[in-house]
Amino acid sequence: MAQRPRFGIVDLLLLVLTLAVAAGVRVVYVIGQADKGHSSGPLLVQAPSPRLTALPPSTQLRGKSDPTELDALVHNLSRENRWFGSLAPLARSEEKTAHVSPGYPWLLSWLSRLASGEKLDALVRWLQCGLGALTAVLYFLFAHRAFRSRVVATLAGLLCAVHPFWVINTAALNDGTVTTFVLALVLYLGVLASQTGGAFPSLMYGLSLAVLSLLRAPLLPFAFVAVMWFLLRCRRVERGWLCALLAFLGFANGLGPWTLRNFHAFGEPVPLVDSAYLHLWMGNNRYSDGGPQSESVLLAALAERRGVDPEKLREELSQIKPQPKRYRTLAADVAAEARAHPAAFLEHRLEAGVSFLFGATWLKERRIAWPASETMAEGGQTMLLLVLMVLLPLGLLGWRWTYAWRDESMPAALAVFWVPLPYLFSHAGLLHGPRLPLDGVLLTYAAFVLACVWPATAATLLKGPAGEETEPRWGPSQSFGRTQA
Repeated sequence: MAQRPRFGIVDLLLLVLTLAVAAGVRVVYVIGQADKGHSSGPLLVQAPSPRLTALPPSTQLRGKSDPTELDALVHNLSRENRWFGSLAPLARSEEKTAHVSPGYPWLLSWLSRLASGEKLDALVRWLQCGLGALTAVLYFLFAHRAFRSRVVATLAGLLCAVHPFWVINTAALNDGTVTTFVLALVLYLGVLASQTGGAFPSLMYGLSLAVLSLLRAPLLPFAFVAVMWFLLRCRRVERGWLCALLAFLGFANGLGPWTLRNFHAFGEPVPLVDSAYLHLWMGNNRYSDGGPQSESVLLAALAERRGVDPEKLREELSQIKPQPKRYRTLAADVAAEARAHPAAFLEHRLEAGVSFLFGATWLKERRIAWPASETMAEGGQTMLLLVLMVLLPLGLLGWRWTYAWRDESMPAALAVFWVPLPYLFSHAGLLHGPRLPLDGVLLTYAAFVLACVWPATAATLLKGPAGEETEPRWGPSQSFGRTQA
C-alpha cells in the first residue's frame, strides 16, 4: 500500500521553490511586459468585459470615456452609490441586475477604497500576481496529498508556476486569476477535509465553493455536486456529521446574502444569476457559433423566431420587469429552436466544446490570443498553441491514469466534468476565460503522466493507494505478459 508521506523539510523546500518560481515569473512579466502593472501586457488570453456603447459619450466611469460593463458595476458599487446595476442585455437603461456574477465587481469595489484610476488597476494586477503564485502552491499541496507523491507535487507546482496562459492573464483586469485561485483552494481543502475530517477545513471548503460560485455563475453546478460528494464522503471520516454540517453551512451562508439581495431586488428567489436562459438562447439560436454574441445578433435571431420587427421586440422586452421575468421569456424560444433544428443543436454543442478548449476566436480567425502588438503576434500565438497541443492530450491521459486514485482526488475528477458542462450547453468565450481555472487540474494530471515516465515512480503511482492494479485504465499494465490462471 502507498504510504501517506509526511510533509518534511524536503517538501517544504520544494514548496518554497514552487512559490519562488511562480512569483518570480509573474513579477518579471508584469514589470517587463505590463509596464509595472499599468497595462494589460502584449497578449490577452481572456476577452475583456463588453463595452457600454449605449451610454452617453459624457459618461465617465473610473476615468474612462469608453466604459465597460465591469466599470459600470464597480462604479455603481462604490461608496457613493452602493447598488449593483448596469446596462443589462435587452434593457434600455441601467437597472438593478443579476445577469452577471457579483464576486469580481465586489472585489474591485472594495479595492477602489484604497486607490482609484490607474493606481487601482496596478493594485489589482499586483494582487493577482500574489494570487497566481499561491495558486501554484495550492496545486503542489493538492497533488502531494491526493497522489501521495513528492514528484507529482513538484511537477504540478512548477507546471502551474510557469503556465503561460496564467502568467499572461495576471496582467489582465478580469476574473480569471482570482477564480483559478479559488478553484485551487477548493480542490486542496476538499482532499484535506475528506482525509483528515478537520472541522475548519470543512467549513472553509463549503465557504470557498460559495465564493467560487459568486465569482462565476457557470461553476455553481460544480459547486453543488462538490458539496454533495463531500457530504457522502463524510460517512467515512471521524466526526463526519460535524464536517458535513460545517461544509453545508459554509456553502449556504456564503450564497445566502446574495440570494437575499436578489429577493429584495426582484421579489422572487434568484439563487445566483437570472440570465441562464439568455445564455442558453445565445448558444442555441440560428446564428450561434460557440462563442458569445452581441445584443443585436441575439435580437435578430429572436425576431426571426417570433416573426416580429427587431426594434419592436427590443422595446417589448425592455418593458418586461423585473429582470428575471424578461429572461425567462426566452425559455420557450430555446426549447422551440432545439425541437425545430436538432442537428443544429448538436452542431452548436460541438462548436461550444471547441470554443471552450481553444476559444471562439480560434474558430473564427484562427487566433489563440489577442496580440496588443504585431511583434508579439507570431511568437506568442505559436507558444500558446504548442502548450495547448501538449497540455490537452497529457491532461486527458493523466485523468485516465489516475483512475486508481479517484477516491483520493475526487474533487479534481468532478471539476473535469462539471466545469465545462454549462458552457457546452450554452456557449464558451471568445478566448480562454472559461477554461483557465480548469487548466490547473489538467496540469496536475499532466504532471502525473510525466512522473510515470520514471519506472520507479510509475511502479508506485500506477498501482494506486491500495497497492494493486485497478482497471480499466489506458496505458501499460504492470501485469502485462502474465499468464492467466
